[in-house]
Amino acid sequence: MRIPALFAICAGLASAQSIDPELAAHTALFARKIYKVAPNVYSAVGYSLGNSIMIEGADGVIIVDTLSSVEAARLVMAEFRKITPKPIVAVVYTHFHPDHTSGVKGFVSAEDVASGRVAIYAQESLMKNYVTQGELIGPILGVRSSYSFGAGMTAEERQGMNYGLGPLYATGSTSFIQPTKTFSEQMETTIAGVKLRFTHSPSETPDHATIFLPDSRTLISGDMIQGPAFPNIHTLRGASFRDPLAWVESIDRARELKAEFLAPSHGQPVSNGAKVEEVMRNYRDGIQFVHDQTIRYMNKGMTPDELVAAVKLPPDLDHYAPYLRPFYGTVSHSVREIYVGYLGWFEGDPVALDPTPPMESARRHVTLMGGRDRVLSEARQAMEAGDAQWAAELATYLIRIRHDDHEARTVKAAAFRKLGFASKNINWRDWYLASAHELDGTLDTAAVTARARANFGSPETIAALPARTWVAGLTTRLKAEDTLGVDTTMAFRFPDVKEAYALEVRRGVAQFDERTPDRADVAIEMEKKTLDRMLLSQLTLVRGLNSGDIKVTAGTRAEVLKFFEYFEPAAGDPIALTVR
Repeated sequence: MRIPALFAICAGLASAQSIDPELAAHTALFARKIYKVAPNVYSAVGYSLGNSIMIEGADGVIIVDTLSSVEAARLVMAEFRKITPKPIVAVVYTHFHPDHTSGVKGFVSAEDVASGRVAIYAQESLMKNYVTQGELIGPILGVRSSYSFGAGMTAEERQGMNYGLGPLYATGSTSFIQPTKTFSEQMETTIAGVKLRFTHSPSETPDHATIFLPDSRTLISGDMIQGPAFPNIHTLRGASFRDPLAWVESIDRARELKAEFLAPSHGQPVSNGAKVEEVMRNYRDGIQFVHDQTIRYMNKGMTPDELVAAVKLPPDLDHYAPYLRPFYGTVSHSVREIYVGYLGWFEGDPVALDPTPPMESARRHVTLMGGRDRVLSEARQAMEAGDAQWAAELATYLIRIRHDDHEARTVKAAAFRKLGFASKNINWRDWYLASAHELDGTLDTAAVTARARANFGSPETIAALPARTWVAGLTTRLKAEDTLGVDTTMAFRFPDVKEAYALEVRRGVAQFDERTPDRADVAIEMEKKTLDRMLLSQLTLVRGLNSGDIKVTAGTRAEVLKFFEYFEPAAGDPIALTVR
């Protein structure tokens, strides 16, 4: 096929953009509406990726989950104010994810919380999880999240879409306020005259909490019942292992409550005890089925690719719409995660222990297949024949050999668009289409970086996190190869927040210490707000030293600068430290 014909295929795909009809119909579930769940419980659906739930008490209201942005939260608060003028006296985070925490300042202010007028409740490990994923792997997680939500997709490509668990929504400013009241496994309390039972319910996240209102028999499930889609037992953007058995056990404990009303943090509420039980039973059965059958076939020696072919939901579960339809999670990418979660990456074939490097392997494969032109021709023919997956696989060999192979990238982009438009799953669709834009050079990388920073790198988030988060996080940025002969210690002091730490660089390892040594080779002192400015790229280390905002209290200025040269910032990382 000549190049013009290839471009004709791509143009044809662009003009015939489509969406899976079941996915398109799913969008109707997220129309904006305030649902009255129970006599004093209201759920705002469709204003953001998740829901915000208001519980009305005798002399105040409780907000459960605060949406993805301050702007969305303000819209919802305006609607809640049409129901009651009572003041907000408490906020509850069901878990640490940004779509449940980032809109908090659209409901309450930091002053409200600091004064004690408003308490923020969460399970005790929320901050640990927030810091781990927001700081430790924040840079890569932010970028991958951008792809999971369709970075670079055009308005036409988004037409009729939703995000599986919620509507397409406008991004906005993000905020965060740390919890002020936490619990371990369970806590019963009364707020504004409303009895509440908080329960630690590991499921989508390790810190997950559910809330039960015994008087109205209402269960606020957060993402334990993740929403109207098959659950993300594994998320393509990346996350720590989500234990399916712990998830099932959490649901079973909640089923014992015999709730009459179910208010999840995604999708519409459910009324009637029999229907609530049906939803929860089928949801847990879907998760357990995938777990148990994956383990069954793993024990027969099957590898992840073989498991994908072997593990399929039975018809009664597969057709249980919308809760087990593959709009968000899928069985196929879940079985891979379960395999890796139990056995790790090694599939049992020693050929994978020391494989030929990818670029060299691609060169040899292409040579065996007759050279670049032959492989490109076969990829184009696969596209003509409608086999987009094979076309993408063939084009990948060529791109690995030469990253800027424009013709191969064009074929692979066209293949990804074909696969993306046909996908029922929003994560798959978004990854395919965002990657297509990257391949053909139409991806706005600045927008990806901005979105990557938005969730965990906003000014509000950085101000809320302790200085410890940044100092400890430097350990994973050490340029080990440059420090094999180094042995030195720096002390960090933040007197305004009474924090002080040390970091010892020792032969390629950086050891963080909660205590500062009596004598450090080098030491600096600054206020926390000065650190915040650096993390937001408003102040460099050199300028901070010049202005006196950063003081050298041990060693010399040159030694301080040298110490920081041992660490590398990640591109687009909101907590990178600019030395010059």
